Amino acid sequence: MKDLVPGRMGEHVKIGASVPVGLDGCRLVKELKLGNILLTLLPTDKEEAMRVAEYCRENGLYLIWSELLYRGSKNLCWAARRRMARGDFYSKKELEDICRTAGKFYLGRMTIGEAGGMLYWPKEYTINRRGGEWDALPSADTADIAKQAYVDCLKSVIAYEREKLGSGPLWDVDASNTFKYHLEAGVDMPLLEQMPGDSALMMASLRGAAKAYGKPWSVHVAMSCYGGVNLDRLWLKRWKISLLFDYIAGCSLIYPESGHFTYDQTVKQFGFSSSEMLEARRILREFNQFSQIHSRPVGGPRVKLGIIYGNLDGYPGLWNKYAWGQYHDGKWQFGPAEYGWELLDDIHKKGRWDDENIQGGTDFYGNPPYGQYDVVPIEAPIDILREYSALVFLGWNTMTEEIYQKLCSYVKEGGHLFMSVPHLSTETDRGKEIKLLRDGDLRELFGLIVKGRGQDGVAGIKTIKHSSLPEYKMPVWRVQTDPRFLGDRSLAQVELHGARVLSGWSDFYVQTEEDVERHPVLTEYSLGAGKSFLLCSWDYPGDKGWAPYMKDLLRIISYGEQGDIRVISGDKIRYAVYDGKLPGSGSIEVAYIVNTEYDTPQIVDLWIKGKLCRRILVEPSEMRLAYILNDIVISPEDRGVELEGYGQDGTRCRISMFSRSTGKIQVFNISDNPVTVSVNGRDITVGADESGIVDVTCRIDPDRPEFYAEDFLKEPSVDHLRRDGSGNDGMAWTGR
Repeated sequence: MKDLVPGRMGEHVKIGASVPVGLDGCRLVKELKLGNILLTLLPTDKEEAMRVAEYCRENGLYLIWSELLYRGSKNLCWAARRRMARGDFYSKKELEDICRTAGKFYLGRMTIGEAGGMLYWPKEYTINRRGGEWDALPSADTADIAKQAYVDCLKSVIAYEREKLGSGPLWDVDASNTFKYHLEAGVDMPLLEQMPGDSALMMASLRGAAKAYGKPWSVHVAMSCYGGVNLDRLWLKRWKISLLFDYIAGCSLIYPESGHFTYDQTVKQFGFSSSEMLEARRILREFNQFSQIHSRPVGGPRVKLGIIYGNLDGYPGLWNKYAWGQYHDGKWQFGPAEYGWELLDDIHKKGRWDDENIQGGTDFYGNPPYGQYDVVPIEAPIDILREYSALVFLGWNTMTEEIYQKLCSYVKEGGHLFMSVPHLSTETDRGKEIKLLRDGDLRELFGLIVKGRGQDGVAGIKTIKHSSLPEYKMPVWRVQTDPRFLGDRSLAQVELHGARVLSGWSDFYVQTEEDVERHPVLTEYSLGAGKSFLLCSWDYPGDKGWAPYMKDLLRIISYGEQGDIRVISGDKIRYAVYDGKLPGSGSIEVAYIVNTEYDTPQIVDLWIKGKLCRRILVEPSEMRLAYILNDIVISPEDRGVELEGYGQDGTRCRISMFSRSTGKIQVFNISDNPVTVSVNGRDITVGADESGIVDVTCRIDPDRPEFYAEDFLKEPSVDHLRRDGSGNDGMAWTGR
């Protein structure tokens, strides 16, 4: 069987499922046509384990073993669901022999499962190990000690796994923001447990950390535990949307953790052959078909906007309201530093129609640049930071001289940096006042000196100057007007040394520009080829008094950093842009557009360097893609296509592609001249800035005909495979 990864234009994303232990479990993935990857439990019978590894190798199934150690301990064997003495388990050599049997299809095994729970679980789960898994971290007085205790705990388990059990690769599965700490501790592959919490934030954290450490990123979807309180039609649509969302986010493998064989809702159980489970698997099967027909360009989506995950930030991103899982002192409860992360809730939202601060000729609000943002570890190498045109600090950061110099280099080389005064503090004790780097002398990076705490009280803000970046549409109005963004806030007192004041403190209608400048709120400084902006607040931007203004600034930054490909749509559209290589030679851009509305179609205009591809219909819970070939854009109604070839001779373009179905393709000409486009031999002449429709028939890729089969979506009978139990876990044997 062919390797299912390389494609004509990129890679075929690995799709699969978690399956019950043993050979029959593996056969479920292949016989049900669910994909080419599986997560399963390691059989404790060596002959069965070898059969599983051999079957995966012979059938092109990529294999990941689940965890071996009970969480929070070095005790075997979670995979057996019973305690085992070390001598009763495989030797290190035996385990590695089993894994080698799968050859290149062995991807590794899980470790430190949900270790982020030490930070994000409700505290009663971990205190005295009441939840039976990870124990609470030891009490710490400062953020650096708390962070080190967390990383050391992970390192200890990882080192034991490598030394005593087997080398790996070791996968990390977690539902939090904490991937950068897990990679620091030594895991090889980060994987998100999706559905608990904000998928956008956690995916951005996963991807940002993975890129910082040079790793791919992956996801498993916990639909049974967190997909919805009721298994109904909306649950099934949410399941489908999750797969499409993960695809455009750049995940290298995607599979369900649970909810695809059985579903236990306590009051109602859904068996393997229930209509709901059949539909859940049909959705997965169709997604697998699409992923094996269409190849996605390599390298992940374009991302311009980076939200910095700061030094010693203990915000977990889910559930718990204590930083670093510390419960012994009230100073560890969430404060403005942690609430700053909530500002990202609005980055995918359009403003109210009556919002006076929305500006511009076209409404590009409601999506970050190229539809994506990353949560970027501040520890990332400067080469990684350079990939982002803008970096924004929201949460906790403990400043060091090394970080400061790295940020200076970033701005000098053309980056746009946004920080607040507390982000420049070197203090590690949350209970103490901020202590600024260089005693507040920030002239090198921000063109000012912070002298100490300044004005405080309830007041507003007036924006009196535009940014030197014309794309940053600041809310500049006349000086003689009401103060805006009223709130109870504290300023830092600053002394200017080259910085420009864009906005300042205001508590009265009648003021001069000099009055407003006297107490700066937002400053801009030109450093080399870049710009640095400082919010002159004494509190983190998540402070209740600062949050409304900061939300507006975040929207301004997101709008200002928009790229040369954008969407004009409602704010339930998510999209991504990939840079790819055409089969043979040449380059291509691919836009993936997902409608996250359950039931409402969305009409999208694709904006490309000022030209419009109008009226692309994206059905509910669906995805459209658009191939951007210089001045020609084609968008098939059905995403199940693969580009085979492209050529252009003057005003004539020839496109060949494979398609799993008969349907229509929208063709857009964004050049200044008429063009004749031939798609699979069918010609259409499209005028300048006009569009047309080409009908195409099913055309099968001769290298992958099995995925074009008319009955591919039909579920075959697997009654011959053992299914003698039930449960929510995809690795538990499933009842009928």
